[in-house]
Amino acid sequence: MTLFAYLMTNDDGSAPNPFHDVCTLALCMPMTRGAAQPGDYVVGLAGKRLRECLNKGGEWRIIYAMQISDAMTFEDYRLHRDSRFRAKRPGKGGIKALGDNVGHAVKGTDRLLIGEKFAYWGRELMPVPPELGFLVSAFSRETRGNEPSFIGHRRKFSEDEVAVFIEWFNLQERGRLGDPTDWDERKGC
Repeated sequence: MTLFAYLMTNDDGSAPNPFHDVCTLALCMPMTRGAAQPGDYVVGLAGKRLRECLNKGGEWRIIYAMQISDAMTFEDYRLHRDSRFRAKRPGKGGIKALGDNVGHAVKGTDRLLIGEKFAYWGRELMPVPPELGFLVSAFSRETRGNEPSFIGHRRKFSEDEVAVFIEWFNLQERGRLGDPTDWDERKGC
């Protein structure tokens, strides 16, 4: 099993899309979407803008985590071969406006990830617990000049780190536990 971690620069409910009882990752992170397999895990950490705007102290937070249960092409997603995804088509207003079933491949890979086991905190932002500190340090291992690189994604975690993450993940409440961070401009960043 592989753990994929990345920094989210925005969170409007479309990538990931935690609505309708299944979490889908279709509109961003093409390297993760292309490489991750069922059974792997994905975790999205709040990037600098989200951390600063939501918790003024800039503490590291988790927006969501999921275990990948399946992957499919955009054609299969668009054609609704699986009834779970009909409701994820973009529409007008409310949750439907945040659909990610756009009907075509986005950003480099014709593949999206599906997580039936997920925890999405959104604006509630789960603090990164001490035992998962390796998630934060993974983003400060590389530098650009004298500045740490805080962009992109990581997947080179040790077996022990992955085991600690899985243990933590299995203790979390499931489903959409909060609203998207950038869902309402008046409340968001």
